[in-house]
Amino acid sequence: MTDSSSAWRGQARIGIGWGLFTGYAGDADPHAHHAVQILLANTPQAVWTPSGGGQRYLGVVIGADIVHRLEPTTEPVTLLYLEPHSVLGRRSQHSLRDGLGVLDAAQVRAARHALGEAPDNAAISALVEAIVSNDARTQALTKHDAAIERLIDALPQTLPDGLSATHLAAQVGLSKSRFLHRFRDHTGIPLRPYLRWRRLLLAMTQVFAGHSLTSASVAAGFADAAHFTRTFRRHFGIAPKALLTLQTAR
Repeated sequence: MTDSSSAWRGQARIGIGWGLFTGYAGDADPHAHHAVQILLANTPQAVWTPSGGGQRYLGVVIGADIVHRLEPTTEPVTLLYLEPHSVLGRRSQHSLRDGLGVLDAAQVRAARHALGEAPDNAAISALVEAIVSNDARTQALTKHDAAIERLIDALPQTLPDGLSATHLAAQVGLSKSRFLHRFRDHTGIPLRPYLRWRRLLLAMTQVFAGHSLTSASVAAGFADAAHFTRTFRRHFGIAPKALLTLQTAR
């Protein structure tokens, strides 16, 4: 398995429901992750998917759980990762075909302008608004489940491994089966893999704060660093030590 994680050079930032990388993307094996991924570049970059093969894109939206591989870049690119359960994640995927949405030059320029020099929640929202249609905004919002959203917002930062569907269902006054159905409808993913994704985000935040991979793994609820490494590689196609080569955007 390829492991060129040291080739990733640039800055990374994580917010609520999103992660942003700006810089030189290194090598990664073909992989799928639950995040929606948006690529913005100055010149077309090579991306491989099972449906499209190898194509070059100035900008592209890659849907959640779509197998893909971004070739190593020779110039800085912007990669935005969105949690699909969020309003922005749903909007960004509304018009995808075979899991992909190609962005034209005008959309890429508008997205870059919206992002600005110091990305924050408002800038990320503006970026997504720049690349989706009014129809996409309307359609995405109709699928929102306020009760499940409130539950997600109230989840503890450190997620215990034994967090049960029965306990969570009781918090929103639903049976376990009804809760699991509504949770999947709202997030697009079953409960257990969703919680795994949340642990990944927490571990990444811990690493960016200066903690070792081992301590970050434990703080996020993984059994150990090896468990975190396996999970990270399965989601992003590279080892988590790639995080250690990046600067954290403040």
